[in-house]
Amino acid sequence: MAASAQKPRPAHIPKENVYEKTHWLLIVTYLVAAVAVYLLISNAS
Repeated sequence: MAASAQKPRPAHIPKENVYEKTHWLLIVTYLVAAVAVYLLISNAS
């Protein structure tokens, strides 16, 4: 797309995505992965 076709960026939105805090979904993903590994190990008999 051409640059002129883009909407103007609001003043409160930065030009690039900068994450200053850990996203909550990342924590949920690690918890689910840890539970899955625990279940695999505990049922491997």
